[in-house]
Amino acid sequence: MLFLSNRPGGPGIGDFYIAFRRNNLDDTSWDEVRSVPELSSASDEFGPSGYENPATGVLTIFFNSDRPGGSGGNDVYTSDLGADGKFTAPQLVTELNSTANDNWPSVRPDGLEIFVVSNRAGTLGGNDIWAASRGSLTDRWSAPVNLGAIVNTSSGEGRAFPNADGTRLVFFSNRGGGLGANDLYETTRTRTALIPVVGSVTGVGGTRFKTAAEITNPYSTPITGSLIFRPAGQQPSASDPRISYTLGAFETRTFADLMANFGVQGIGSLEIVPATGMAPSSNVRIEDGGSIVIPRIRTEDVLVAGSRGVLVTPPDMTRFRFNVGVRTLASGVTMAVAVYDEGGGLMRTTTRSFAPNSMVQMSASDFAGGAIAARQSIVITIESGSAVVYGASVAANGQGSTFQMATRSP
Repeated sequence: MLFLSNRPGGPGIGDFYIAFRRNNLDDTSWDEVRSVPELSSASDEFGPSGYENPATGVLTIFFNSDRPGGSGGNDVYTSDLGADGKFTAPQLVTELNSTANDNWPSVRPDGLEIFVVSNRAGTLGGNDIWAASRGSLTDRWSAPVNLGAIVNTSSGEGRAFPNADGTRLVFFSNRGGGLGANDLYETTRTRTALIPVVGSVTGVGGTRFKTAAEITNPYSTPITGSLIFRPAGQQPSASDPRISYTLGAFETRTFADLMANFGVQGIGSLEIVPATGMAPSSNVRIEDGGSIVIPRIRTEDVLVAGSRGVLVTPPDMTRFRFNVGVRTLASGVTMAVAVYDEGGGLMRTTTRSFAPNSMVQMSASDFAGGAIAARQSIVITIESGSAVVYGASVAANGQGSTFQMATRSP
């Protein structure tokens, strides 16, 4: 347990202290409290929150300090607990900070999303709750995004704690309608499953592409929800085609031609939005005489600011056409696109931007700003925002097409 105290003996206004217990089922088994001088300073520290790396077991914490050397006001710092029982020297998390006060960092237990309370430019009034995310524990954080009027008000909102799966957020606010002063509030969100591309089209060579799918309830209780088709090149709309589902325990529903069930043609992305219970398992395939499995997007598939992804062109460009698809999230994306030949020589670079919550698919040459050859690497570096990028090799004879998600590299 890491906590703050203004007890005598510390160097600053509020300082860090830590205690451990051998049995986490016994609330009275805490050992002796000791100070944490490596985190404390003569300035004010507060607001610790942390997560444990599942691969290494290392505890990483985030906290606030107004010590010199920051961006302005209270800033967010991070530190790791070493094997010697001491924390590393705190480092400023520059991508989360502004010249205003950035307070109460609360990190999700998987370390991939963090909430900050800030009065930076763009607030609805007073302090608002902002969120940032990253694709992996080694990636930089995205730029914080205001949670908007659904959560924030012109009053003051305070420290927000997410639950383990990120679907519930508890925070405090002094908005009207409470019992007095600061009151606790809760907001929830649906964990939507996203399939980057589905479609029903006729290819250049006359090959017919269609999407087949199965959704399965892996739970012992019924689940309900909707499948929503988001057409490429358009912003999401309440009028987008949807199919409602109700699945009993362990029931499977099959769609031999998903787009025919939607009653539309073309390409786009698929959202699986649960109404009751969790989202169903899914198996989605684009069929062209063969079958290409399209996986649902995982957190680690999302490229965020500071991260890089790579696509590799087919070994035989006479037999395949190579398309690139981009599915952006709420902040849109700006990316640098570099093309390298097989030997690693840089051929050209270009910059591309795509609107929030949009999906586009185009030829690789259009995406990369020039002709594409076999065995080339297309390197995508995210400058701002976030997106999923994929490559699709389309066979000229209608069979043997492939799908690849842009592989994240450090």
